[in-house]
Amino acid sequence: MSRRKQTAAPVPATAAEATLMVGQFVAIEREKLLERLAAEAAIDTIKQKRDERLRELKAQAQPLFAGLKAWWEAGGKNELAKGRRSAEIAGAKIGIRLAPPKVKLKRGLKAEDVVAWLKGLRWTRAKDFLRSKVELDKQAVIKAVLADDHVAETFADRLTIEQADEFFIDTGLDEEAVAKELAG
Repeated sequence: MSRRKQTAAPVPATAAEATLMVGQFVAIEREKLLERLAAEAAIDTIKQKRDERLRELKAQAQPLFAGLKAWWEAGGKNELAKGRRSAEIAGAKIGIRLAPPKVKLKRGLKAEDVVAWLKGLRWTRAKDFLRSKVELDKQAVIKAVLADDHVAETFADRLTIEQADEFFIDTGLDEEAVAKELAG
């Protein structure tokens, strides 16, 4: 698949043209920010309405669930399930099922206490129950390579530290100020 050529960018010939282009760029960036803020506000409104409706529906469903659970335990299972753990009724399956297993700590114990206890045990399987995530600390590598030539030589076959100049335009748009302006 061949690459598409990038359209030619207009290049200002004078400082006056550059000033005009920067003004246009800032106006576009401001419009992008306004569009994003307006979309986020609309999404927030939709989410708020959704959450309200879901709370209402949950409030309606909760007593029905509690009533059906009580009925099932009081004898509904004998009437419908006939020795099974569940039964079909009104297009739904109703019954009892095993929840997934979970670790429940004894009262007053925290996970950190169990971790410390396992680390202190002289049991070869203790490490099987502890998980540690090992990953490259890139910031530490950058700091060490830039500060110490010996470290840089050690890493030379595996990685390099790169830092390039990049062009930027700081529009100076304050998102909070624009949001307040939009709301006002």
